[in-house]
Amino acid sequence: MKISVIIPIYNVSQFLKEALDSIVEQTYHDIEIICINDGSTDNSLKIIEEYAKKDTRIIIVSQENQGLYATRQNGIKIATGDYVVFMDGDDWLDRCACEKIVDLADNTHADIIQYGLVTEATDKDSPAVKWFNSWFNVSIDSIDRAEDMLMHCYEKKEIPWNIATKAIKTAVAQKAVSHQEALHINHLEDFLACFYLFYFSNSWVRLDCRLYHYRYGTGMSTKEEVTLDQYRGSLNYFKGLKMLQTFVSSHQVSPFVRNLVQTTISQYMMEDALHFAIQRLNPTEDSQIWVDALAQEAGNANTLHALASKVVCYHSENVELVRSKNELESRCNTDSARCKNEIDSLNQQLLHAQKKREKYQKLFKFTSLISVVLLIALFILIFLFK
Repeated sequence: MKISVIIPIYNVSQFLKEALDSIVEQTYHDIEIICINDGSTDNSLKIIEEYAKKDTRIIIVSQENQGLYATRQNGIKIATGDYVVFMDGDDWLDRCACEKIVDLADNTHADIIQYGLVTEATDKDSPAVKWFNSWFNVSIDSIDRAEDMLMHCYEKKEIPWNIATKAIKTAVAQKAVSHQEALHINHLEDFLACFYLFYFSNSWVRLDCRLYHYRYGTGMSTKEEVTLDQYRGSLNYFKGLKMLQTFVSSHQVSPFVRNLVQTTISQYMMEDALHFAIQRLNPTEDSQIWVDALAQEAGNANTLHALASKVVCYHSENVELVRSKNELESRCNTDSARCKNEIDSLNQQLLHAQKKREKYQKLFKFTSLISVVLLIALFILIFLFK
């Protein structure tokens, strides 16, 4: 059995040797190592070439920067192994990883083999690191239907939607890739890719070993603060969402799968976009600009007003965000009833959430009052300037 290890590489020269050493020194030798230089501007390519001179199993592909999503797809397309395994250029694998994967694959012939992860971080006791370690290490042993995989992943959130801790049958991965566009996505790319992989799979099994070592804090998903340009770049996943919605609408899928894409997955992406904006965007950035960026990528006026309202609910003390909300609401003064319904609906959702988290009840009452006052002010302004 042959394993194809796919390594997207972009400006990770300081970590790359450790990553490559963990692969070329695998105890299982029947592997091909597909190193894809995704337009690196440091000396990453030079390091790969040095390793390729010593190990003929290394295949080098150089391309203009396309992002993780498209780069992994390119690796899948040229893979010749029975299974594909993914590793980022700043992480590493246990030396026995491929051997353990092959042993389980020989016994189960599963489409997807899930193994565990070790979060490598300076502060291993931080809440974020503890969450990573718990979420990426699951207790379910096996799943035998595609819909059950999707349910356990996206609805129950009992198995992670990441690529790095999965060995996937190459035939399954290539079929999944054939239904996707090569989009430039660097955030939540795994969230999208896993849907297609699960959809075209029939079996998932757990390998009870932590084989992947994830270097916490180097990727955008774990940065405490992002710039406006990084935020704009992260919103490319809305293009992936539209692609996924098109896929579902053009295939005969079950009501569960259709609802999963239209509701659960869409809502998660919106929540993620909000999380980035209100918690991790550089505070010196103009809130109006990032709200506009979100509205442009989401491509939906209704979404814009709902998101703007929710931002204010979380940050009622921030005058700048209140001003942004007022400006956004003024854009729809010709359809104020619709805006009011959106905000009322959102307030009901927030009320439901606060019942589960009592410590936010005071905040909710305060923000609800602000929303009512703003609506009254909006109606007064409309009446005065008619």
